[in-house]
Amino acid sequence: MTLTQLRYLVAIADSGLNITLAAARVHATQPGLSKRLKQLEDELGFQLFVRKGKSLDAVTHAGQHVLERARIILAETANIRAIAANLRNEARGELRIATTHTQARFALPAAIGALSRSYPQVSV
Repeated sequence: MTLTQLRYLVAIADSGLNITLAAARVHATQPGLSKRLKQLEDELGFQLFVRKGKSLDAVTHAGQHVLERARIILAETANIRAIAANLRNEARGELRIATTHTQARFALPAAIGALSRSYPQVSV
C-alpha cells in the first residue's frame, strides 16, 4: 500500500466515482489510476467500490472504512510536510480563516495586509 494509492482512492471518492475526473485531478492517466486501485484492492483482499459494468457505482462498506483512514493518513502527511517546511523556515503556504462578516470587513483587512507584507508567499 502506498500513499499514491491512498491519494488515488480519495480522489476517486471526491470525484463522484468518476475515474477519468479523478485521474485529471491527481495528474495521472485513467489506466494508471485504475491499475493502482486494482493493486490496492488485491492487496487488501476486498473491493473498495461496487462496480456496475466498467463504472464504479458506490463505495463498499469496507471501502468506507478504508477511505476514512486514508483521509486521515493523507492529512497527517500534509501535516508532516508543513512541519518540515516550518523547520526549514519556509514562509509560504495557505492560511484559511473562518470569521464573521463583521470581523472580515473591519478587523481582518489590516491584519491580513500586514501578514501579506511580511509573508508574501502565504495565500489567504
